[in-house]
Amino acid sequence: MYPATAGVGSSLQSLERFPDYQQEQLLILAGLELTIAYRLLEARWKIANSIFWKRSNAATKHSVRAKLDGIAFDANSSIIKAGKLLNRYYDLHGIDERDREAWSQVIRSLTNGHRWLNEEFGIDCTAKQLKIDL
Repeated sequence: MYPATAGVGSSLQSLERFPDYQQEQLLILAGLELTIAYRLLEARWKIANSIFWKRSNAATKHSVRAKLDGIAFDANSSIIKAGKLLNRYYDLHGIDERDREAWSQVIRSLTNGHRWLNEEFGIDCTAKQLKIDL
């Protein structure tokens, strides 16, 4: 498992324990985006470890790398969408003093997951190669 997967998973668990999670649409949508990111990162791990890199031909390696790059980009996009939804929730509702620690745990985990994703996959997270079938 990637460190980014752990960070996103931790953020999702913290968000699900947040008091308003079941009632607030923005938090539910953020949870869905985090779930998507988590599952994408899990799939990336499985795909990356499913082939024999030393024995595979160049075309297979290129195809798998392109798939892995696309998955990293999509996971990063979901993390950013979740962050924007959480920011919007905070702007609209604010955080009570009693919920501040739970909220900071959500944000800290999400920030770490995003940072780890960008550190590990770098350029893969910032651009996605589009395919045009002719």
